[in-house]
Amino acid sequence: MEAVTESKDPLWPGFTLGDWFVDVSGNRLQRGEELRPLRQKAMEVLVLLARSPGQTVSREQLLQAVWQGNQFVAPKAINTAVWAIRQALGDETEVPRYLETIAKKGYRLIAPVQLLPAAEVAAEVAAGQALAPAPLEAPARAMTWRRQASWALALLLLGLALWALLPRSARAPDALALAKEAPASAAAGEPPFKEASALTQLPGVEYLGQLSPDGSQLAFAWWRGRGEGELYLKPAKETGAAPRAFSAGAGEVLGLSWSPDGRAIAYTASLLGQPCKLWVQALEGERRAIAPCINLFTPNVAWSPDGRWIAFSAELEGAGGLFLVAPDGTGLRRLSTAAPLAMADHHPAWSPDGQRLAFVRQDPADGTRDLYEAGLDGAVKRLSEMRLQFVHGISYLDDGQDLVFSTTRQERRMLLRWDRQAARALPLGFDGSAPSRAQGGGLVYALMRGHFSIARLAWHQPPERLLHAVDSARSPRYDPEGKRVAYVSHRSGSPELWLAAADGGQQRALTALGGLVSDPAWQASGEHIAFLGNCGPGKRHGLCVVPAAGGAVRPLAADAATYGRPAWHPSKPEVWVVSDRGGSSRLWRFSLDGREAEALTSADTPGRALQWMADGRSLVYQPRRAKHLLWRAMDGSGSERRIDLSATGEDLVDWRLQGSSVLALLRSDRERLRRLDLRSGRRQALGEYPLGTFPERASFDLLGSTGVLVEVANTDVADIMLAR
Repeated sequence: MEAVTESKDPLWPGFTLGDWFVDVSGNRLQRGEELRPLRQKAMEVLVLLARSPGQTVSREQLLQAVWQGNQFVAPKAINTAVWAIRQALGDETEVPRYLETIAKKGYRLIAPVQLLPAAEVAAEVAAGQALAPAPLEAPARAMTWRRQASWALALLLLGLALWALLPRSARAPDALALAKEAPASAAAGEPPFKEASALTQLPGVEYLGQLSPDGSQLAFAWWRGRGEGELYLKPAKETGAAPRAFSAGAGEVLGLSWSPDGRAIAYTASLLGQPCKLWVQALEGERRAIAPCINLFTPNVAWSPDGRWIAFSAELEGAGGLFLVAPDGTGLRRLSTAAPLAMADHHPAWSPDGQRLAFVRQDPADGTRDLYEAGLDGAVKRLSEMRLQFVHGISYLDDGQDLVFSTTRQERRMLLRWDRQAARALPLGFDGSAPSRAQGGGLVYALMRGHFSIARLAWHQPPERLLHAVDSARSPRYDPEGKRVAYVSHRSGSPELWLAAADGGQQRALTALGGLVSDPAWQASGEHIAFLGNCGPGKRHGLCVVPAAGGAVRPLAADAATYGRPAWHPSKPEVWVVSDRGGSSRLWRFSLDGREAEALTSADTPGRALQWMADGRSLVYQPRRAKHLLWRAMDGSGSERRIDLSATGEDLVDWRLQGSSVLALLRSDRERLRRLDLRSGRRQALGEYPLGTFPERASFDLLGSTGVLVEVANTDVADIMLAR
């Protein structure tokens, strides 16, 4: 299939698709005063489909023509391109008007395609160039686009003339000036909440909470320092009352919601290594698993006010989104579809009248998130343009218009109000996450505060803090000579990569990406540091590298895929990492010189972490959601061997290779450091510490043969609160 060129393709430079003009030469769509840009690959897919309107074009044809047969990139890239085309056209997967998916075969255009005479194409392109780039509501296609633009300009000039004739006191104030100058109380009325009180004060972490409809009982998720976080119930007005377990055996609770009559609770939960399930459990009766869900460590379920539907996050046929199901498990249907490579739509929250569902959607390009809203008919609209890195739950206020949401700022989970009319966020003055509406206009939320430092820890000794900061410092990594420490700090407002001397002095920033940064890894020579961050075009998240001496950050891969913790080969300029690029999680090799990446298959699906043995002949990786490791020979045989580090009831928090041994940080009723000799199988205890000494997902690095450099928890507060 030939590439699109001006001289050979009859669709160049444009054609009509239904009521849209496709400006091929300008990589955009036009309809009235709407302009919708398309990236080059998406336009190539659309042109290929337009060459055979009404006929099915297979994914194999797309793979060969647009991606030149690249089997690694194409599967997800095709999904992304088709999604981008539908977004630009305003099309829906379930009820398509332009682009139809033919199950297990491919795609076809169902709207009419028409070639235009050269003069008419030139006129349409010229009209598009004169339009404002901001998308407006689509007008009827009664006039040509040039005539519509002329009318719009005339009306604008008339409006400005009339406005100029008004006295200054009658003119509308400037909206931007109001946004800058008006206090929060003027823009959104009096603050909706004035004081907060604790509903729980328990050891461990209470991370989700919701009051029953009559306000008498509190349902909450509680992680007690070991195992999974389970669902508990307690009388709402008795802070010291002993809670009773409610979800025993279901696994880690990820979301919960009361039925409107207060007789049952819907919740999502997942056992280690097993799929997520949506449960409905009566307060005094049995529980039933009614649907599969998706493992998202974020609130992901909501029961409608009329009791008819339960909304939850799930994935079907490879596409994530929000789904609705009746409480008896019948009537399952999709409500929204997230972009390929993005998280499934999450944080569902019903409006008080039950007619709308607010939720959070992720942009796969840079990982940022924003607030959206869907009607029961599946029509979706975007509410905000904040491009947040973190959202920890949303809820409607009683007015059914404004929303409360939680995001992270300066290491704090803050509650903010989204003022729909002013289209801006206003701080509520409370820290918290997972907000939910309560009886009488209250708000239940989880107060979660944590502050972490980096400490030296010698075997069997208490930790000695090395790096102190107002904001948390995490992910410590010593250079190969033990003279410098790379770590992640939030002190500049967003996580960035920092460097310090081995004694904690001479601290300086290596990056200023203003996005997400995590998991630094030193090259064996000490020349470069690989890490995960927003280093790609348009701040796209990916695998990055920066010279340790300072300099430009460059991406080794920034394709919106998910990446695990990078690891350098011990003797080659190669970074190895687990990624789902290409459609499934595999081990990937990236050369520092930018050569084409390579993937390896493995016996088990790899999780985030891998590390090379010092001789470069084998590597060790941790399978997804597993408590064990797998040793893999790199001699071409592909042979693998299981490594068991944890005892019964222990969780594997982090691990590192040291010669022919593995060091592990484990958690049960205590937190323990342990060494396992890979040759003899002998285990050696290196230290035992009280629960809470280290963060829940602590990371450490080796400090020679005598200790480790490890994250320690300075403060860790998590209680369920009620604001009124």
